[in-house]
Amino acid sequence: MIDREVLIAYLKLSKHKSVGVREFQRLMKYKSPGKAKWMLEKLVKLGLVERCEESIYRVKKELPFPLSTYIVLRGMLLPRISPITLFATVFVLTYAVLVTVPIETLIAFMIIIAPYWMETLRTIKQLREQIKSSS
Repeated sequence: MIDREVLIAYLKLSKHKSVGVREFQRLMKYKSPGKAKWMLEKLVKLGLVERCEESIYRVKKELPFPLSTYIVLRGMLLPRISPITLFATVFVLTYAVLVTVPIETLIAFMIIIAPYWMETLRTIKQLREQIKSSS
């Protein structure tokens, strides 16, 4: 199970190519390097981070199964479907603004886009519930 602290550590670490224990300690504002080492080892066990050298850790490219429906974009965890949803919505709105379309066509477009928004919101809600239940 991925708890809130692990997820925050992973997201902060994903902004860096690789870090050592001391650098991670400063990044997370931990008081002891022992806690930083413990957290890094926990991230390794969860499959989020790999140990490159003795004390150098790097974020893995592929997310493990519990997070496989998400992507990390600029340090934010987003559902994989959100870029598609956003693109389709912007496309339909731009088309509706630039071209005079019948209301039936606009409704049809919205019916097509609605499931994408529902899935995006459902995935965000699942992540929040998982974080809340584990903290």
